[in-house]
Amino acid sequence: MEDRGVLAIVFLCLRVLGIFVCASKAKELNRNQVGWGIFGFAMPIIAMVWIQFMKPVIKWEEKSE
Repeated sequence: MEDRGVLAIVFLCLRVLGIFVCASKAKELNRNQVGWGIFGFAMPIIAMVWIQFMKPVIKWEEKSE
């Protein structure tokens, strides 16, 4: 019975870690941080692997003339 409690805490920590890893990587890649944070909480392992292989979105600067 105690093993279930420890396992639940480990999975909760993994989900919280998934939020921070995915949101910070999404910021580096110019992607939606909130969306990736939610995805990182819902499916942490899949989200962390997926975002590691994504390419950045390039934001072009507009020149005002």
